[in-house]
Amino acid sequence: MTPDDLIQQIDQGSIGPLYFLYGEETFYHTEIIHALLQKQITPDNRDFNLETFDAKDSAVQDWLAAAKTLSFMGGTKVVIVKNLHDTTLQPKETEALLGYANDPVADTCLILTATKADRKKKIFKSLIQFSWAVNCQAPKESLLFAWIKKRATSLGVQLSSDAARLMVERTGPKPGVLAKELEKVITYSENSASISEENIREVVGDIKVENAFELTEALKERNAEKAIRLLHNQLDHGEDPIKVLGTMVWQFRVIWEVKRYRAQKLPAIKIAQEMGSKPFLVEKAMKCTENFSQQDLIWSFENLAQADRELKSSGNSPQGILESLILKLCCGKN
Repeated sequence: MTPDDLIQQIDQGSIGPLYFLYGEETFYHTEIIHALLQKQITPDNRDFNLETFDAKDSAVQDWLAAAKTLSFMGGTKVVIVKNLHDTTLQPKETEALLGYANDPVADTCLILTATKADRKKKIFKSLIQFSWAVNCQAPKESLLFAWIKKRATSLGVQLSSDAARLMVERTGPKPGVLAKELEKVITYSENSASISEENIREVVGDIKVENAFELTEALKERNAEKAIRLLHNQLDHGEDPIKVLGTMVWQFRVIWEVKRYRAQKLPAIKIAQEMGSKPFLVEKAMKCTENFSQQDLIWSFENLAQADRELKSSGNSPQGILESLILKLCCGKN
């Protein structure tokens, strides 16, 4: 079952007692939970019939106790457990949760979410097998044309096929980003009844993931102003800071390898063969090898590794961490 299939079922009033939402497209997590709350929770019973837990800061027994508690003033009790991937369940906790999953309380809707579902772990391997498990992943671009047109219609505007195609081409297969950009276009168009390709070009920048490469190109050129502008563009449009950093690390690794092979006076085609890479990427990297000495690259990798540790463990702003990294890389060791 796809996220859109489930949302359609919910809209039609077909709601189950338990859902497991997994996958990195958290936009769908939010959409599904919103649809469930719209159907089951009212302003009058919200304080009594809705409980939300973060998996890393709570225990399984707390979730199950809440799920088994009778709803107030009738209706359905909704219990949301977020970030199941952030906690490690003990064997007894796993058994308790799976036991509940096999026999859930009919008057409760328990919603479990995880951006990652490691199938090596029993809890995820088991939960994914249930019919109410929904894989929240971004669909192929070809399927998003109809999706964004339908969403535009639901918001009261018409989006032509060409305009829909242009939006997807500029954002990539990211429903959450598409939805946000559509709202911006509608606002910019002053609630016009139709959205044109011109409207899209004026409002929606070319923000596909591939443009993260432009950021690292700016780093190779040591152009801090351009690099930070491109970083802001990526983050403002929902790109994961870890993925942005990963692209930077990958391209610096390419420069390192190309520089090593170039010292052996190998041509670009031969270097590409040795690296198992595409010739045009090698040729682009060759233009930048003179900008970085071996010591520069060692120092750069030390800073990239430090930024990776900070993104994964510190409470600092991801944008601030990456901005600081960019300034260091562009200014160099000295």
